[in-house]
Amino acid sequence: MRTMARRHGWSLQVTGIGGKAVTAAVNAATPNAPVILAGVAGALRGAPFTSGSAWKVREVVTANSVLTSPLLDEGIRVTQADGIVATPEDKAALAELTGADIVDMESTAFAIAAEASGRPWAIFRGVSDGIEHSLPPGCDQWFDAQGGIRPLRAALDLVKNPADLLHILQFARRTRHAMHAVAKLTAQHAATIQEAVQD
Repeated sequence: MRTMARRHGWSLQVTGIGGKAVTAAVNAATPNAPVILAGVAGALRGAPFTSGSAWKVREVVTANSVLTSPLLDEGIRVTQADGIVATPEDKAALAELTGADIVDMESTAFAIAAEASGRPWAIFRGVSDGIEHSLPPGCDQWFDAQGGIRPLRAALDLVKNPADLLHILQFARRTRHAMHAVAKLTAQHAATIQEAVQD
């Protein structure tokens, strides 16, 4: 992502997990400039939303409406959760409730902040965990506002539940693969986004 940002003259900000972090990043961006959210999400449905796949997000579910990206003419639907949607059963229930294909903890806050500030926006998400994967509840609290890990918090949780370590290592590997796919997908659409903004 850094190489692509430099190539296009984009400003790159790395945020932590959650709506507050991404809202702050949007508000700090250059006024009227387009903003792009790139990162990972969890699948709420089965194939083709498999681990390692990357997607353009056209629709974002909010509490009261569905926001549509002004920079993408097609794509999937995302919803936001306040915490990890850990189990396959929870994911299926959220898909039924919202009509979303994937879930993360930032997209809704990002789209709302971008709309409020008048900035055109786009979202690219990679699937880090498929519908069949489970994550340890509370593992989202292992990361700080800059996206770095809180080693003490993670260590304390893993001492209590050492079996979670394997799940986290697998999640980290899936996340790396997903982010590579996101970088490639974003690069494919970079020129289109710039042209749309210039028009």
